[in-house]
Amino acid sequence: HNPAGRVWKESELDRMLGLNMVPVTVIRDFDGKKGSYTWWVDDVLMTEKQRFLKKVTPEYPDSWNQQMHIVRVFDQLIYNMDRNLGNLVIDKNWKLWMIDHGRAFRMWKQIKEKNNLLKCDRVLLERLRKLDAAELHAKLDEDLTKGQVDAIKARAELIVKEFDAKIKKKGEGEILYDYLKGQ
Repeated sequence: HNPAGRVWKESELDRMLGLNMVPVTVIRDFDGKKGSYTWWVDDVLMTEKQRFLKKVTPEYPDSWNQQMHIVRVFDQLIYNMDRNLGNLVIDKNWKLWMIDHGRAFRMWKQIKEKNNLLKCDRVLLERLRKLDAAELHAKLDEDLTKGQVDAIKARAELIVKEFDAKIKKKGEGEILYDYLKGQ
């Protein structure tokens, strides 16, 4: 039990995968109603939309690209219908933060956009491989339906299968990288 409020679904899944790319959001009662409260990202530099429009080059392009691949994998896992440049926040260290998952967690058991699964962090792939249905239900059932949680597990399996096929075809060096290992 978390007396400050339970952690919201996308924050919890982010923590389960060890990404630390979704600000903590908790559910609390306020004036007799439940609401979500999100920790604001400190030291915001800009959004991805602002960076794109101003044509600012990321300070560390390799790290940047690796983070973007993580975002793409996470969005396929949660079936995010609304990822856009305005809901990716960049902090002063050029770390990406994913916000606004209000149109995610659909019950479809397929990958929304396979073409977004180009590369994957090695640690993330192993964590997706080990996602346990019972643990997912234990941590997410209060905020998601059984169908939504089952769909996450099904998509995780499809994502792993997709990357395993890419690795077999192109080799680990072309598909996997080590961004999260040092996190």
